[in-house]
Amino acid sequence: GAQDFLSHPCGRKFRIATHLAPPMIQLDATKCANQLCPPEAFGEDGGLTYEFIQHKLLPQLIQQCKDAGAANPTVEFDWYLPAAERTSATSAVNMVCNGGFAEKDVQSSHKATNLTCPNANPSAASYYKGPSPAGTCAGIGDPSCVSPGPDMVTGAVHVVAERLLQLQFSMPYYAVSQITVVRPDTSFSIADGILNVFRCFRLDLYVGIAVEMLIIWFMFMVVESTVNDDIIDGWGSYVDTFYWVFSGIFGGADKAPITIGGKIIFCAHAFFAVIIIATYTGSVAAFFTAQAAVPTVTGFESLQKGAFSVAVRGPIWDTTEEPPPYLGILAAGDSPEEENPSIQFKLLQSLMRASSSTKFTMVMTRRMESRAADGVTALEPAAGVDPCTLEGAQLGAYDQVMCGTKVSDSAPDTLIFDTPSVIYELNKRKNATGECGLVTVGTTFSPTGFGVGFPARTTFQVAFDSAILNLTTRGVMDELVERYQIATRHSMCTFADANGGLQMTTSEMLGLFIITGAFIVIALVHGGVERFTFTAKARAALREEEQRALVIDVPKEDEDHGKGGPIAVPGEDVDAKEAEADRLKALAEAEEKAQEEQE
Repeated sequence: GAQDFLSHPCGRKFRIATHLAPPMIQLDATKCANQLCPPEAFGEDGGLTYEFIQHKLLPQLIQQCKDAGAANPTVEFDWYLPAAERTSATSAVNMVCNGGFAEKDVQSSHKATNLTCPNANPSAASYYKGPSPAGTCAGIGDPSCVSPGPDMVTGAVHVVAERLLQLQFSMPYYAVSQITVVRPDTSFSIADGILNVFRCFRLDLYVGIAVEMLIIWFMFMVVESTVNDDIIDGWGSYVDTFYWVFSGIFGGADKAPITIGGKIIFCAHAFFAVIIIATYTGSVAAFFTAQAAVPTVTGFESLQKGAFSVAVRGPIWDTTEEPPPYLGILAAGDSPEEENPSIQFKLLQSLMRASSSTKFTMVMTRRMESRAADGVTALEPAAGVDPCTLEGAQLGAYDQVMCGTKVSDSAPDTLIFDTPSVIYELNKRKNATGECGLVTVGTTFSPTGFGVGFPARTTFQVAFDSAILNLTTRGVMDELVERYQIATRHSMCTFADANGGLQMTTSEMLGLFIITGAFIVIALVHGGVERFTFTAKARAALREEEQRALVIDVPKEDEDHGKGGPIAVPGEDVDAKEAEADRLKALAEAEEKAQEEQE
């Protein structure tokens, strides 16, 4: 019954075919010997899949064996890398399907229509006979090994229909989808924002407008400045008349001409201004509308008409062959014809087969990561290191997209890949360089799942399904996702244009704000200076008036007695009424003395 199936893994050693796929599988391949990677190679952060399978699933399987009363509840896992193309999930799948560990076993006849695995043929040397007993099969070539090839495959291995025809898969232990990656648009600058409001007219037209204004200014000075009382006198008339002309362009003229000639000039200038403003309004609207309508990648749907190229792992092909072995447009590629097709490449092919209106422009690449000139050393992101200019660097899909036309005119515009891997890679680059050289766009698509694959005709998946279900319902996978920070909410480099690229932004109209702000600042500074100057002059005039009010004139005839002439009564703080009373009292005393002398 069910308990029998749960005990099938008990007392067995499973040789696991895997591949390098951060953040799912992370290890130091230099610590692997003859493709066998010990626990030390994985370290403390062996990746989400390794942590789940080795440290969570394995103890659960052993517990299930104990609960089932198995005579030998031991279950063992050994991890093996492919002999070639160690970053490819397809290479690991092919190892199980072909039933071997050799370099030839990582390849598959991907153009063949027969998907039956060679290890399913009883007469083949690679025929799968089951896992070895626990405690035996120490490595490749060990005669104690029951089967010549791996017993299972896991890593970033998608459970898809094609693979279900080749292998027996467990239930998915992790749901995964695809995401689109682009380089952020850095073409727009502050200078663009400042100049945008002027770019709807050419320079020669601006020169023409300036010449017209100078001519009108000169004519107003000749015809109006000497007779028009609204124009201030002196040198200020030049500035005042030019302001009249300038404000007239925007329909805000602050004066009216009084001469016949001035009125004719004003009408001509007003007609010119109306045409210019109307033309500018239409031109600036058309300019910004056209700028906002420039096609951009907003998600996976933007790629389905072939307008933008997408980098995927997979083989190149002879585009002259009839019929072509693959659909779509081959824009460029650095991979060989025998390269294993990736899940992403197969996805694009299936979509094009399903709809004749769908067409992808593809750039084929061998790997996602970049390598140094030796083709072996991985190029890790670091501050101050530009892979685009690194001599001899073999750029992977990420850096091909990031570098763009700096490295090749046929560089891809985008790439699509597994969402957790993309988030992990982009966050790692952001933490290392402080910048988002790449960003995700749009929503995720094409959901699948990562699972554990076994050779066909086996029943081990039943016990594995039970263990996986137990762990996932307890939230074990959620804890690992949080630890590795690979959910979409953890992404540091995500581009989201809520306007869909069809509305202008503040940065695009920056020049308008700067010009308006500059005029406001100039007005405030000049207004402050003018107010201070006016206040100082007003205070001086007021003091002068007060001094004049406090000067008392004594009758001239009294000057012979030495008391005539003006009598100054200083003091800015003297009340005006008191000053007037003192003046009247002095006059009365002078008159009284004059009368006494006459008597």
